[in-house]
Amino acid sequence: MKSSKWMLLAAATSFLAACGGGGGNAGSSPFNPDSGGGSAACPPASASGAGGSTCGTATAAALNLQLSSSSINNGGAATVTATATATTASGQTLSGIPITFSVDKGASFTQSSPTTGANGQVTAVIGIGSDASNRIVTVTAQSGSLSAQKAFAVTGATLTGTRVPAIVAPSSTGNRVEFRLVDANGRAISNVPITVTGGTAGNATGTTGNNGDYVYTYTAPAATGSLEITGTAGGVTNTQVVSVQSSASTVPDAAGPILSASVSANPSVVTTNTATTNNRTEIRALFIGTNNAPIRNVRVRFDLNGDPASIGGTFSTGTSLVYSDAGGIATTAYAPGSRSSPTNGVTIRACYDVVDFPAGQCPNWTTATITVASDPLSVTIGTNATILTGATNLTYKRQFAVLVVDASGRAKGNVDIVPSIDIDRFYKGFYTRSTRWDQTALECMSEDVNRNGVLETGEDRNGNGSLEPRKSDVAVTILGNGKTDDAGLATVQIEYPQNVASWARVRILVAATGISGTEGRATWTEILPVPADAVTGTPPPAFVQSPYGVVVTPPETACANPN
Repeated sequence: MKSSKWMLLAAATSFLAACGGGGGNAGSSPFNPDSGGGSAACPPASASGAGGSTCGTATAAALNLQLSSSSINNGGAATVTATATATTASGQTLSGIPITFSVDKGASFTQSSPTTGANGQVTAVIGIGSDASNRIVTVTAQSGSLSAQKAFAVTGATLTGTRVPAIVAPSSTGNRVEFRLVDANGRAISNVPITVTGGTAGNATGTTGNNGDYVYTYTAPAATGSLEITGTAGGVTNTQVVSVQSSASTVPDAAGPILSASVSANPSVVTTNTATTNNRTEIRALFIGTNNAPIRNVRVRFDLNGDPASIGGTFSTGTSLVYSDAGGIATTAYAPGSRSSPTNGVTIRACYDVVDFPAGQCPNWTTATITVASDPLSVTIGTNATILTGATNLTYKRQFAVLVVDASGRAKGNVDIVPSIDIDRFYKGFYTRSTRWDQTALECMSEDVNRNGVLETGEDRNGNGSLEPRKSDVAVTILGNGKTDDAGLATVQIEYPQNVASWARVRILVAATGISGTEGRATWTEILPVPADAVTGTPPPAFVQSPYGVVVTPPETACANPN
């Protein structure tokens, strides 16, 4: 393999808004390049130093505000770039104009400069802050008496509910609805106010726990029928309909056939419990039928598949049947006991059928594995500036150091490392040649909204019949024996086709046996890098055009264009 140094392409890359407001130049076409546009209203200071530019004391007649995106998800370090432009009445840009930004709803921002530059612009990079709730954030730019506003949506919060049990007897006590609030990556959102309405216990308020959970306990009404219980938290709601009846189940059978059944756990590494059940992992089963449609009312019972290693633990739904919702999803939570397991040493089994079935039977099943850890450790991921070329000269490789230490900071050897990777964004566009290869790119969100690798209704935004990006556009592996060495180090590697480089953003997640909670996982997010010599050389690079399409205008709708 050969290696080369790489460089970030921010200075040479023109990113467009996937859904941003207003217009803007989408960049030159690689087939019909133009010379761009715009004008500078302010001349530079004279060479002798006398007089100088008067732009610093000029007053803008108009203030324009544009956002790089109309929405961002709450799952990571996503930001929106706000660009304010000061102009004269005739549309010429003005430098030296003071502009201030402000945001609401708990968002945060960093402003590039207090005054406009030579292009008449000031930018601000806006993050969601510590609040992961779904909401609308308003951005305001002000200069003197002029002001402009734009808004973007923070999305990704999901509130799920599980009825325990789904069918209750009249006047029965101790019935529960378990709500859980998570972000776009399935991570718990804790300490968020939640309100529950509709239950016989009256309205209830509280906050989500460390696992994003809140349990509403109620007594069933004396009369048979249905009971709607609604939870609201993080800007989203979830309604659970409980059937109150004195006889056998009358919940309609699921409309099969079930063509795809899967179960997943988040996180995949969870710490042991002693006197509590605070350490938990969310278990999610998904059922898909014809035309990738979710199947409602699939009966599911979760267990440990015999628990051959005697790890133990409990499910929040116990041995009760859980019914899949309108999205084809059935959930529970698993809390381990005091025993730890080998890596992937606990099997979560979801037994399911289209009709009710008794405890102890498992007509159909799907499984996932998790690790129950005991030692409190910490994990970190980092890398260098080297891009490797694959042996076939068809791929690029990038390696990452994973470092694991114990509670005192000492290196921890012989720890199993579990890597995973997600492509959360892709880019359409092309490169054009000037003094180097410069990129014009439009950012699009992954079409696989729930990251299950299944094309579901509403996900194929560009209508080409497949999900973009494909999971197989980048692969992650761990080198060696998969364990840390005596220095606490392990090496993780990603590999991707050269034509995909710079056109996808990945999020690498590493977890290690013995780790959980906020220190239990480490992530690295980046746009797939390219070697510096590939963009400075004369021949067109392999990634000269995005594999996801080259149409970047209009930015509001181009992500829905398959070309």
